[in-house]
Amino acid sequence: MPTTLGANRELAERLGGHIVRVVCGHRLMRLSWPRSLLILATAGYLTVLFAAAPSAIPTVALLALVPLVIAGGLFGLRVALAFMVGLTALTVVVIELIGPGMGAVFETYRGIPFLMFVLIGIVVGRLRDLHLEIERELGHRRRVELELDDTQRRLGEQLGAKDELIASVGHELRTPLTAVLGFAEMLRIGNDTDMTATDRDQMVEFIAREAFDLSAIIDDLLVAARIEIGSLEITQVPTVMRAQLAQVIESWDSETIARIVVKGEGPRATADPGRVRQILRNLITNALRYGGDGIEVEIGTDRDAVFVEVRDDGPGLPAEEWERIFDPYYRYHSESSQPGSVGLGLTVARGLAELMRGSLTYHYYHGHSIFTLRLPQAAD
Repeated sequence: MPTTLGANRELAERLGGHIVRVVCGHRLMRLSWPRSLLILATAGYLTVLFAAAPSAIPTVALLALVPLVIAGGLFGLRVALAFMVGLTALTVVVIELIGPGMGAVFETYRGIPFLMFVLIGIVVGRLRDLHLEIERELGHRRRVELELDDTQRRLGEQLGAKDELIASVGHELRTPLTAVLGFAEMLRIGNDTDMTATDRDQMVEFIAREAFDLSAIIDDLLVAARIEIGSLEITQVPTVMRAQLAQVIESWDSETIARIVVKGEGPRATADPGRVRQILRNLITNALRYGGDGIEVEIGTDRDAVFVEVRDDGPGLPAEEWERIFDPYYRYHSESSQPGSVGLGLTVARGLAELMRGSLTYHYYHGHSIFTLRLPQAAD
């Protein structure tokens, strides 16, 4: 019996050493640190179990708590239970090889070590899973809180933009309406005054111009709302850009027209003529309002696109503002001498350009602010 026991012990020690060498020498460097730690703890437990005297086996078996805790704490309940089954099987094999056998162990210690295997594996694994669930729930709540904060911020911005829109619309509509009403009243009572025919013509022209501006403002507001809800219909037909530009320029007085220089012809574009005029009107109005004395409009072609560039020699914008000027209600210019604006003209212009499968951009180059409208070229 002692000879057999010694042989089994020697075999077990060789087997344990072989396992440690294989695990540590060939696999360990390619594994993640949690798996490496679990393998090393398991190998250490089995090595101690191989070398233990039969009488100390139940005590040594308590060392299995270390790999079980590692398995449950790092990998969760499922891995802990699977690992517990495997470790129990290995322990049984080792005890059968070097000890008095499992029957003697259970008879003497009533299976207490194996009961601890089960309890520790389940408890530690479940605690780890609960910890992860709590972390996920906390992470979810943090994300929800951030989303709520962002929604609240955007809602505040929208409410502020709404108030600004109401104030801007009221100001911009009231000014021309006051002028229209005043001149209309003067025309109504003109027979009782010394008003000349020239004065009457000038008043009528002024009323027509202000009425046109009012119509443009209202048109921008309606189009902006319809773009936002996706209900604006666009007609794509071959469009002569020079003809649309001429119609837009004709709506201004002769003094304003003299400031605008038109160059180029260009081929026809695939676009909605009415919306093209609206874009050009907004771009030229922006140049007249904020640009310098010289305004130049050039029509040309670039590859498969027709472009219209509206240039003015006024003060340009810094590069960080080049995209922001297309935001709704945004106004970079704030001089008190300049009239108020709803701040939708450029937003509407870009929205219409994109609906017609084109683009509208701004850049400042060599002392000129340049808005470039690009639209698809019409097929011949």
